[in-house]
Amino acid sequence: MRAVGESASTMVRNWPFVLILAAFAVAAMIVPTMTGIATTDDWGYMRSVEILIDEGTLKVFPVVAATAVGQILWGAIFALTFGMSLGVMRLSTVVMAALGGIALYAILRQLGVSKSRSALGMGVWLFNPLTFALSFSFMTDPHFSAVMLISLAFYVRGLRPDREHLIAIVIGSLFAGFAFWIRQQGALIPLAVGMYLLFTGRGRPNRESIRRITAVVVAPAMMLVVYYTWLRLFNDVPDVQQHFFDEVREAGWTGTWLLIRRIPFYVLLYAGLLLLPIVVAVFPRRQAGNTPSLFTSPLGFYAFAAWTVAVTGGLFFAARRGQEMPFAAQFVGPSGFGPPDVLGSRQRLYDRGTDIPSALTIAAAVGAIVIGLAVCRRLVSESSPERAGFWLVAMVGFWQLVGILPPSYHYLRRGVTLDRYLLPMIAIFIIMVLWALRDVQMMQPIGWLALAGMALLSTAAARDSLVYMEAVWDMARYANANGVDNTRLDAGSGWDGYHLYTTMLEEDITKARSPSGSPWWVYFYAKPTDSSYIVTTDRFVRPKLGYVTVERREYDQWLEDDPVYVYLQRRWYLPFPVDGNTSNEMDAGSIGRSGLRAGGELEAAPPVDPEPFRPQ
Repeated sequence: MRAVGESASTMVRNWPFVLILAAFAVAAMIVPTMTGIATTDDWGYMRSVEILIDEGTLKVFPVVAATAVGQILWGAIFALTFGMSLGVMRLSTVVMAALGGIALYAILRQLGVSKSRSALGMGVWLFNPLTFALSFSFMTDPHFSAVMLISLAFYVRGLRPDREHLIAIVIGSLFAGFAFWIRQQGALIPLAVGMYLLFTGRGRPNRESIRRITAVVVAPAMMLVVYYTWLRLFNDVPDVQQHFFDEVREAGWTGTWLLIRRIPFYVLLYAGLLLLPIVVAVFPRRQAGNTPSLFTSPLGFYAFAAWTVAVTGGLFFAARRGQEMPFAAQFVGPSGFGPPDVLGSRQRLYDRGTDIPSALTIAAAVGAIVIGLAVCRRLVSESSPERAGFWLVAMVGFWQLVGILPPSYHYLRRGVTLDRYLLPMIAIFIIMVLWALRDVQMMQPIGWLALAGMALLSTAAARDSLVYMEAVWDMARYANANGVDNTRLDAGSGWDGYHLYTTMLEEDITKARSPSGSPWWVYFYAKPTDSSYIVTTDRFVRPKLGYVTVERREYDQWLEDDPVYVYLQRRWYLPFPVDGNTSNEMDAGSIGRSGLRAGGELEAAPPVDPEPFRPQ
């Protein structure tokens, strides 16, 4: 009874923290977390978990660029506990994201940030659109970011100058190694910690420093060796990873310089926008104290000047390119949350040419400048364990910024980078800004109100994304139930990859069977399909190739006013339902008489009802 009473008392004292966790749990119940779908690339990790559970083999596919092993093992724990399903894999990400939020709260508290402000930061981390959208996938980015935060929480605790804790350092290093097992830039965490120790004079060649550095680097180094030994002896290096240096060489110094210029600017603008609940709560009057103001600290002044030039200069060149927020849209963009990798895509929440992108860009720029002001004014302050923790976080943040560059080479000519690659930096900025604002008045009710609005928007958008994908997958299952084999069906990146990629590997299919002009995922994941039947959200997506609609279903969206539909279409000369006792193909003479040119290219379909609906 006493233990229960103490636990209840602790929860009452930390009620803002409990409130955020409860709100995140409620949001996860509103969003159809357990729906049986995959999206964009996460099917690859889900299939790896299935293979591990069913066959006892740990497998990373050739198209997987991330190390991914840690995430696969985490997913396997959930599969063994709750049963293997795509929804359970998504649940594992939700739980990992929550653990990352708890770690961020713990870091803020160790840096001397109040409970209410730490909870606000935790809420901004969990409910900002980018984190929230990724939390309801099975992508590596939210898993990596969460494990990075857990590692940081232990490092900050273990490396306090006044009270060092060796066990905490070792645990932080183990989590850093596990972060590497999820994404390669996890190796930069112990590197950053080692650099921090050197710069602060705690890495000198003496017994105490050697013990400290050993605790930081040994566990991650051993986990790195284990990973690469397994990769080369038992899995083979994935093709995407083998070709990485080819992409770097192809990009050359010109491409590298482009990444160096653009990525920091994108990070600043995304941080400025996603941290708005903190920014709008800042009250522009410093409390009494001895901390130097910005203008009495030359280092802070020049740093803020450089920061402002970076933001305004980046805006100028972005405007010349015709770019506005979101700059690197993948999981958060004009069509809502989640990559719409299905033929026809999704409706845009706002039309091109409206004021919304400009307003978002301006808000992001103002937020970025306020963040810069907050951080730069505290670059020179009194020495303390909290300040030491801040510099440790900042050093990790710098190297994670560097870590965005390698995977971005693949997208150099397609938007430069992806928003999900920026996710770790959002967490770093939340920590840095709230530490820097400790002596600044904040109108916290305004911040909490802004956070509530952000949470509502994120929940609705994530819910819409999964409902949309569920409608697509339900239509694909309907096609299967009516005799359409997956080698004849294109139902988007997630469906095709999940159902056809292992077939492509096993049968060594190297040439796509779909018509020219098929979407990218067919050539990358799903070469076995001939796309005779397609699932699309646009009934006119392929009229020139002779597709006609055989089924239409409406699906519900909260953020879109107009009715939205998903369609199942077929080539006009193919049957539906498919008779399992006969071939799907018409005989060659019949097809020729019906409009197939001698070279095999389908002419426009003959005059038929473009939408002969079947009873629903």
